[in-house]
Amino acid sequence: MDTFFEQIIAIRKDAKAILASVGIWVVFFAISFVLWILMNSIPQVAMFSSIIILLIFALGYFAVKLTKMLSIEYEYIITNGTFDVDKIIAKSSRKRMMSFEISNVEVLEKFNKNAMPSREFKEKVIACNPDDDAYYMIVSEEGKGSSLLVFAPDERIRGAVKKFLPKYIANSAFKEI
Repeated sequence: MDTFFEQIIAIRKDAKAILASVGIWVVFFAISFVLWILMNSIPQVAMFSSIIILLIFALGYFAVKLTKMLSIEYEYIITNGTFDVDKIIAKSSRKRMMSFEISNVEVLEKFNKNAMPSREFKEKVIACNPDDDAYYMIVSEEGKGSSLLVFAPDERIRGAVKKFLPKYIANSAFKEI
């Protein structure tokens, strides 16, 4: 029987994302205001009023698109022992961030930002909010090096991961410190 589980984690906007969103709209309104003033005050520019109005609408469209791009979600997908992590941007585009066999997991522990592993990783993916109840996995695949995944699984994902972990890790997996 096939095993398939998925979970979506919406990333909350931090101060940087909120400031970027506000900045996009401030720039849009400033440019629109300047174009509108130029169109209404300079007769030579008034000839191009329809083009300027189209330009303002185009700028508004791109401001909406850029603001939506700040909306990020991560999806955890477990299919028959394969763990995939996808990044979903603006609920419209998807990018595979990481994919590995759960049997290749070396370490699975509670995540503590202050006690991160000091070794170098080929890939680092933080696929959850900083204050979530998170865990980290270190995965080593032959020829690919080590990867670090920080994630916040729900009970279904925990159970599915535990089923495919090596026994020496599965016995202590997802235990509280």
